Amino acid sequence: MSNFPANKIWKKCSRFTFGSLLLLLSCNIAYAKLVPYLQSPTESSIWVSWKTSSGNSSKVEYGLSADSLLLFSNGNTQALASDYLYHTTQLTHLQPDTTYFYRIITDNEVSDTYQFVTPPVKGDVSGHIRMLVMGDHQIRGENRYEQLVAAAKTKIEELYGLPIEKSINLVLNDGDQVDVGTLDHYENLHFAQSAAISPNVPIMTTVGNHEYYYDADLVKYGAHFIYDGYTYQGIEPASDESYYAYQIGRVLLIHMNSMRTDAAQEAWLRKVVNAGDADTSVDWMISVIHHPYQAEQYIGDISHKLRDSWMEILASSRKHVLNIAGHHHLYARGQTREWPIYHMISGGTAWDQYWGQSSEEDFDDVQKTIANWAWQIIDIDIASKKMTVETYGEAHPLRYKTEGFDMQSKLIDRFQRDLAATPPNKPSITNEISESITLPYTFQSTAFNSTQGDLINSTQYQIANDSEFKSLKVDKIRDYENIYGDTGAPLYEPVDLNRNVNILNWTVPNHGLPNGEYYLKTRHRSNNLEWSSWSDSVKFTVTGSTIGEPALLLSKIRYESGETVTVEYTGGYKNPKDWIGIYRVGQTPSSSSSSVKWQYVPNGAGVVNFESLADGEYFIAFFENNSYQEIASRVNLFIGAQVHLAIDKTQFADGETVTIDWQGASAGKKDWLGIYRVGQEPGGAGSTLWKYATTTDGLANFSGLGKGYYYATFMINDGYTEVSERLNFSVGTEITQVTLDKTRFEEGEEIVVMFNNGPGIPKDYMGIFAIDAIPGQTGSELISYLYFDGAVSGKVVFKQDNIPTGTYFVAMYTNDSYDQVSNRACFVVGDGSGCETQQPQSELTIPKASYTPEETIVLHWHNTPGNAKDWLGIYKAEHTPGDERAIQYSYLTGKTGSADFTSLAIGNYYAVIMLNDGYQEATQRVYFSVEAKAMAGDLNGDNSVTASDGLLLRKAFGKCEGTDGFLSDADLNQDGCINFSDYVRWLAIFRQQ
Repeated sequence: MSNFPANKIWKKCSRFTFGSLLLLLSCNIAYAKLVPYLQSPTESSIWVSWKTSSGNSSKVEYGLSADSLLLFSNGNTQALASDYLYHTTQLTHLQPDTTYFYRIITDNEVSDTYQFVTPPVKGDVSGHIRMLVMGDHQIRGENRYEQLVAAAKTKIEELYGLPIEKSINLVLNDGDQVDVGTLDHYENLHFAQSAAISPNVPIMTTVGNHEYYYDADLVKYGAHFIYDGYTYQGIEPASDESYYAYQIGRVLLIHMNSMRTDAAQEAWLRKVVNAGDADTSVDWMISVIHHPYQAEQYIGDISHKLRDSWMEILASSRKHVLNIAGHHHLYARGQTREWPIYHMISGGTAWDQYWGQSSEEDFDDVQKTIANWAWQIIDIDIASKKMTVETYGEAHPLRYKTEGFDMQSKLIDRFQRDLAATPPNKPSITNEISESITLPYTFQSTAFNSTQGDLINSTQYQIANDSEFKSLKVDKIRDYENIYGDTGAPLYEPVDLNRNVNILNWTVPNHGLPNGEYYLKTRHRSNNLEWSSWSDSVKFTVTGSTIGEPALLLSKIRYESGETVTVEYTGGYKNPKDWIGIYRVGQTPSSSSSSVKWQYVPNGAGVVNFESLADGEYFIAFFENNSYQEIASRVNLFIGAQVHLAIDKTQFADGETVTIDWQGASAGKKDWLGIYRVGQEPGGAGSTLWKYATTTDGLANFSGLGKGYYYATFMINDGYTEVSERLNFSVGTEITQVTLDKTRFEEGEEIVVMFNNGPGIPKDYMGIFAIDAIPGQTGSELISYLYFDGAVSGKVVFKQDNIPTGTYFVAMYTNDSYDQVSNRACFVVGDGSGCETQQPQSELTIPKASYTPEETIVLHWHNTPGNAKDWLGIYKAEHTPGDERAIQYSYLTGKTGSADFTSLAIGNYYAVIMLNDGYQEATQRVYFSVEAKAMAGDLNGDNSVTASDGLLLRKAFGKCEGTDGFLSDADLNQDGCINFSDYVRWLAIFRQQ
């Protein structure tokens, strides 16, 4: 515990009564090294935790005054390591909204005396609920976060004129409390650097991606934080405590896990939101998640699950007003386009992040992005039903290097939400349009007007080809301020792009719309996030413009060395000196940065060819009339040899290492292999795993991949230009999750099926079968099915026009086959037995996906029909039962059991259970392979042990399991790390060759 910052000496002879028992404590002198950490409060209880290096007792003495600690509570001690003892004690039977004094004791170590205040009674209609928001610590070797905590504490006590525990109720932490999930980081990063506040105010954490590093099952996270019994209306948290909900006063807090986007969490979220919406003691909902809803730096590195579906669930209740995230190490704030919900990034003091460092884009649902280390105070006035959020900046990461924390808690943002707010008045378009218009043209709306005195925050203009606004050409939201970018060195002050913009007007620029007929409308939004009604639409016709919109088109993005690049262009402005140029990636078109090749294109549409281009990365741009004004989206391409990727199989078991082989690379120092989930795009989302690949040919091992569908791709120069075909593979079985919002439907009622983590193949489909059907067998035909264009998540809606009364299941099947890739969701149409009365489906499982020829293969079956001649057959992967004979088989010995198989030759196989000596398949096929056993000491896979293997082992010295560069085959003594003792074992093998 020596790293916890406390060095006072406690000297006291303490004497107190408890009931009729008089206890006399011996007079001890001990260093007050113990620093408590408060968490998981309720109006009548709170958890106190702390760490020591020795001692087993976990005692808290507490009371209503500092000199009268008349109560005590003994807790539990976990030995997380020989010198890491973690103590937890729950104080119960407390009074709400009451100040308590306490100290913690382990053996003869005693802490200072601290105080905390319990939350108010749930549903209390008076007072304030205040929460401090911080997150993303990560930096173990510096005290950045400690400085942020201290600055926040000082400012909050100044704002409210009270000690921190009487000023705020709670600290909300939005994830990445650690850089890696080790005991060292929890002790010396999260707990040590939170110590200025943690003894006085409970801290509630959220799981980020860094909590999973070195702690994939969140064992250490769960050991430190106590959320397993922390429920809202009896709704239990995740079994690993990675998501949970609770109520403080009239506020419902919802902590989600952006690293685990499965159907179970989505169902839990729906349940919590529905319960909160119906709860009359709750006025406010605030959600906390690590990956954000949107981000203008490192674009695409967000929670797509939150953006695509979870926010809609949260928005189903108007009580949900704010979503808090971290992950990006700065401050950002915006509003969802339709719903009155703020989304905010509170990025703490983690690794430096600033403008010009990454891919960046100005999004209209982000009002400001400020690259400052900052914190927020959320102040909810319960009686008036108003929320105010203020953000205080402390430092810029680049100025910090010379100036330190120099902003002195500067107010950099303030926003509000009033639950009693009403929408502003409906605007109208003031232009009088009697004839066609020519561009440029400015549309104007009436002034913003609110009956309750709100100010304008945003306007939205839409232009469409049709009066119902289904075919939108313009859909733009603008805020009265748009903070994006900064002034650069030395001050790095934020820049407001809308400083001189009249957002009430919308100008269609020259060539901004092709010739044709259009409709336009607008609406206004208040600073309480309420939208007005849409204005009446106006109809107009554009003449004198282009025919169609400017665009560039390539037939492919990868070209062989020396291959001609053919570019098709359309929608040009027909100026005599409109031109198309090709540039190397990294160039900025200008008079001082010439294109590699270019051509004039005065015709508006046509084809141009670029020949004799050197190998490399390029982009093609379309420019207006001899200027550098681009009129179409750029297209990127790569010229050079294509890298070839290979994989030994495409299906892997959970936890199995995936090895990718690459050949034909250019050996660039920043070339890399990325693993992405199907549905994610490089540059639009962060890779799941990645490694540099700096040699012409090589192998890369990826471990720790969770269940899912993935692809590997090869990219160059630390960018996102793909120079290989994508290599698809999967990890685990029944990867896709299929859910229904209920299990019983009326005849004719629509059946909505939700899904996520699909394979992403165009002919994947959702199929409905009778409950006892075996898909693919005669008499078990599809009742109904729907394709969904290969989406990896979303929903399908069965209209139920051909589904009679009965009991069914729905599941996802891939690529027009009967290969089931999801769970089965049972439901009933009309009268009939419910799903709870149905027998569970027959199941065949195998412990892993690959074996050596010497290994015994054990197959397990469950819930089979129990016929005397039901049997288990093993077939080659390409064979069909009935057409070819089984390689091996065994009759089943009961409805549940197992069978062993040996002596299978090297190859790919599947196992399946069939009924009554026939070929009717009763289970899904289970695929596996038999592979040659790796030779001990052969690290490069060439089936021999040579000096090159020894060199690979020595290069891996010091690498441990879970770190980049660790070679599992080099860990010959299987101690989890590679060191000289492994080399000694390897050398003995080498000398025997």
